[in-house]
Amino acid sequence: MLESDYAEVVTLPAVGREGVVERMMRNLPFDVQIPRAKLEELSKSGPAVPTNSDQRRFVRFRQLKRAILKCEPTFPEVERSEQLSLGLITNISKDGIGLLYHMQLYPKERFVLRLENSGLMRFSVARCRKLGPKCYEIGATTATPIDIRPFISQ
Repeated sequence: MLESDYAEVVTLPAVGREGVVERMMRNLPFDVQIPRAKLEELSKSGPAVPTNSDQRRFVRFRQLKRAILKCEPTFPEVERSEQLSLGLITNISKDGIGLLYHMQLYPKERFVLRLENSGLMRFSVARCRKLGPKCYEIGATTATPIDIRPFISQ
């Protein structure tokens, strides 16, 4: 990571009895290099205020959560590693998520996420925007509605 302030964004609290997912998250590298300008926005929590240009159907809730991500082979022209990696979820709604990831993903590209205390969730990329070196802001949707209660009650 580029700056020492990033540790504040991605640190997990110490857990006495660690599960498999938590152990995997601790052992996987977090390669996203979050720009300093993004840190203030990431410190906010709760419902995101909609803007006039928002075309969202559901309220987004700002919530920082690390997640294990695995890209699925979607486009034959784009080679993706079968390796698991970490992403940082920044917001969640009933039909999608926003996350920061270290690689560019293309619209309609599919991936699977695994979060602490949740099962596997399959997503399709809606948009991807470069924020800096090794930092891409990804918006993704899912066909199955997400139960967001566990995310916003913590």
